[in-house]
Amino acid sequence: MLLSIFYGSISQAGEAVSLLEKFLNKTQTIDAKFQQKLLDARGILLQQSAGDFKLKRPGKFSWDYVVPYPQKIISNGKKIWIYDEELEQVSVKKYSQMLAGSPVILLDKRTRLTEDFQVTDSGFNNNQYWVTLTPKSVDKEFKKIEVGMQKRGMQTMRLYDGFDQITIIEFDNMKVNVKLNEAQFNFDPPKGVDVVGDF
Repeated sequence: MLLSIFYGSISQAGEAVSLLEKFLNKTQTIDAKFQQKLLDARGILLQQSAGDFKLKRPGKFSWDYVVPYPQKIISNGKKIWIYDEELEQVSVKKYSQMLAGSPVILLDKRTRLTEDFQVTDSGFNNNQYWVTLTPKSVDKEFKKIEVGMQKRGMQTMRLYDGFDQITIIEFDNMKVNVKLNEAQFNFDPPKGVDVVGDF
C-alpha cells in the first residue's frame, strides 16, 4: 500500500503547474464557497472564517464573509470597498493599491506566472496537485503561495507571510465561467456608516 502511494505520487508529479496555468487561462468567472484559517508559526489556529467568493475578470470580485461576523470586500475593478458591519465602517481604496501577491491578484492574473514567481511543481499530496509560487520581488505581501489543484479546478491556497503565519483558503462547490450579476461588484455604503479613504 505504501509503495503504491509513493510511486503514485511520483507518476502524478509534473501535472500541477499545467493544471494551474490552464485554470487561470480559461477561467473568466468564479462562484464558490470558502473557508479561511489563519495559523501562527507553530500551527496554532488564530482565526477562522467562512463565506462566499465571486470573481469576474478583469478586476471584479466579492469576498462575502458570513462567519464569525459579517464583512464584505468588493471590487468593481477601479475601487475596493471593505465593509465591516460590526464597526459600521467602510474603507475605500483604489484597485491599484491592492497588494501584489494577494489571493485575488493571483486569481485575476493575466500574465504568465513565471513573470512574477518562481514556479515549482510540488507533486501530488492529499488528493491535490500542488504548485509552490515564490515571488521574485521581495516587496510582496507573502513569502510564498502554495496552490492545491484538482482536475475540476482550484481547491486550496496557502499563503505564507513575513511573520511565518499561514492563511489557508479552501474552496468548495466552485463553479467557473458562470454568469454573474454585475451589481454584485458595486457597493453603496449604508446610511450612517463611516466612510474612510479614496472616493
